[in-house]
Amino acid sequence: MQSHARVVIVGGGAVGANILYSLTRRGWTDVVLLERTELTAGSTWHAAGLIPLYSHSHSHGRLVLKTIEIYEGLEAETGQAVGWHKCGALRIASDAERLDEYRWHAAKAASQGVDAHVIGPGEVKRLWPLIEGGERILGGLYHTQDGHIAPADVTQALAKGARDRGARIYRHNEALGFERLPSLEWKVRTADGDIVCEHLVLATGNYAQRTARLLGIAYPAQPVIHVRKLMLELVKPIEDRPIII
Repeated sequence: MQSHARVVIVGGGAVGANILYSLTRRGWTDVVLLERTELTAGSTWHAAGLIPLYSHSHSHGRLVLKTIEIYEGLEAETGQAVGWHKCGALRIASDAERLDEYRWHAAKAASQGVDAHVIGPGEVKRLWPLIEGGERILGGLYHTQDGHIAPADVTQALAKGARDRGARIYRHNEALGFERLPSLEWKVRTADGDIVCEHLVLATGNYAQRTARLLGIAYPAQPVIHVRKLMLELVKPIEDRPIII
C-alpha cells in the first residue's frame, strides 16, 4: 500500500464511494479509500435505496437533485448498471394539517428545482388504484423525480468511476488508529501499514462509534436490531397464524 495521499477516506459504503468519486470529478486524483472488508459490506448492503426529494431544507433538496443528476449519468460513464428507477413518489394526507404541510412544501419546491404537486383524492386513487380507505383521503403530494436505486450497484459504479480517474481503493485493510502529526497531517495506521494524508474523511456508517473512539470522541451513534426482526422475535404468533408487520 502507498505511504502518502492527499485524502484518505475510511469506509467503503455508498457514502465513502460517493466522496471518493466526487473528489476525482473535481480533479483530486491522489485520493485513497480504505475498506475493512468488501465494498458495501456495512450498512449499504441492506439499505432500501430510496431517493426522496421531500425536504424542508433548501440545501438538502438541491443536494438530492444533484445526486440524482450524477446517478443518471453514472451508468453511461462507467458501463455498470446502478438500478436507478425514477418512478415518482406519492404521499397521502388524511387530515387538514398534513395537506397544509404539503401545500407549503409544493410552494417552495420550485425554488429547489423540485417538481412537486398537491393533488386531489381522485388523482391519488388514479395513481394508486389498490388503495384502501379512500374515503379518508383529502389529497396527496406527488413528486415525479423521486426514485430508488440499488445501493450495492451504485457503490460499485462510483468506485469504478473513481478508479478510472486515478483513485485507489484498498479492500480488506482496516483502519486501526489515527495520529495528528506536527505537520498537521494525519497518519492512519492500518493492517497493511501506515499512510499519511493531508485530509482524513471518516465514512464508517455502522462502525462510526468505534471509529470515533480511535480519535477519543464519544459519538452518539449506535446500530440497533431492525424493528421488524425484533418484533418477530418478541411476539409469538397467535394460534399459528403469521404476524403481518
